Amino acid sequence: MLDAESEKKIVSLLTNRFNKWWSNQILEVPPFRRRDFRYLITKLDEPRAITLVGPRQVGKTTVVMQLIKELIETKKIPPKRILYVQFDDVELRILCKGNVLVEILSVYQKYILSEDLNTAAENVYLFFDEVQRVKNWAEHVKALLAANPRIHVLSTGSSSFKISQKSKETLPGRHELFEMFPLKFADAMALGQPKTGRIDLEQMKAASYGLRAKFEEALGKKSFKEFFTYCKSVYVQTAPFEADIRASLLSYLSKGGYPAIVRTEDVPTCQKLLQSYANDIIVKDLMPWFNIRDFDSAEKLMFLLASISGEQLNVSGVLKRLSDSNAITVRKYIGYFRSVGIIGVLPRYSGSKLGSPKHPKLYFLDAGFRNALLGILDAPMPDTEKGHLAETVAYDHILRLAYKLNASTPGHVSFFLSKKGEVDFIMDLPRHSFKLPIEIKFRESVGKLAGLEEFVSEYAETKLAIVVTADELELKGEMLLMPMWMFLLMC
Repeated sequence: MLDAESEKKIVSLLTNRFNKWWSNQILEVPPFRRRDFRYLITKLDEPRAITLVGPRQVGKTTVVMQLIKELIETKKIPPKRILYVQFDDVELRILCKGNVLVEILSVYQKYILSEDLNTAAENVYLFFDEVQRVKNWAEHVKALLAANPRIHVLSTGSSSFKISQKSKETLPGRHELFEMFPLKFADAMALGQPKTGRIDLEQMKAASYGLRAKFEEALGKKSFKEFFTYCKSVYVQTAPFEADIRASLLSYLSKGGYPAIVRTEDVPTCQKLLQSYANDIIVKDLMPWFNIRDFDSAEKLMFLLASISGEQLNVSGVLKRLSDSNAITVRKYIGYFRSVGIIGVLPRYSGSKLGSPKHPKLYFLDAGFRNALLGILDAPMPDTEKGHLAETVAYDHILRLAYKLNASTPGHVSFFLSKKGEVDFIMDLPRHSFKLPIEIKFRESVGKLAGLEEFVSEYAETKLAIVVTADELELKGEMLLMPMWMFLLMC
């Protein structure tokens, strides 16, 4: 039970640190809005809780502030009907004597809202940042939603495993888990375009949405002919700033999509920032939530995984370079790294929906994060390395594309390997009843496509296939050769 003095201190903290709009201060937020904003703003008024998870520093708090600004300035929501709390704030946790969420809501209702949340007649928006620090948070959110449909809750956190598991157990059917990752190429190009400023961002945005729409039409028709015609028109329209698009792509392959990194030109600063992100993930996420005690082993394994990103995972090979670990520990740590959103695994195609669990490929979800761990963020980029990074970037984008194309369900992507060759990605499209092979050939010459040709001939339901190239745009039958920048823009 809070005493009056503690309540007043909490009110002061909430007002002056977290909710300055209560005193009619203008909320200053970055003007650039990533695409996730447009989706989330449409979901806020739905009768479900939203849990926004993702790695540290991907921009979750920035998006939340932009949502709040939109509610106040565009939707004209009274400022005091919007509460924002950061649950990793030490002073706030010290002031609260019991459950921090319960006590903050009690203070908010008594001193700010001046009405009971359970009976509020107008909409109230509650934003809970770093919610994984609150004991039984999901139970409290469930109770809020059950009590009053006017209550809308968006929670954020970095430890996606803990949050997603708890919310799935407690909020079935009343919850949407939304994963936020580093910026996609289209957003990164818009945020950090070259100093020349020659790229027409509105035109690129229109091209991006147009490419996605025409691509979905092509999948429905099982033909790339009309889509290829549209791709050619985009190619012609963007020709005046082609050099700047290429520069943005090379920067993205090197630095990745963390917002602060995209905005920062000084490479040594980027290196330090990304290394600090890696350290924070171990210290602030893995160690407290998964009871990891050995920082050194986690750091060394993260480095080794970065060195094999894009390759098939061989735990025995990793163990040869980690003398103080065993196979069980390595597999656990890989699971932990996946849960906080820095790596992903790609199963081998087996003809089943799930794919073979044996010897999957491992990828870092952000090329810059991987490069910083290896200390090569500012190293010269030979053609072989460009191709490797292009595959890493494509992995992340293809996962997101498959998620959207398959009604927001994860999975559906694998790789194909046979004696004749390999296909980098097989995207299963159950809504269209076929699988689309995608091969990455980010180099001067496409070369042989034995694996792709075998898959199309023996396993695919259609002749459709995509080859992602450095610059070539061509349609060979139903095999579409597509420049990397255009493919990423479409995703």
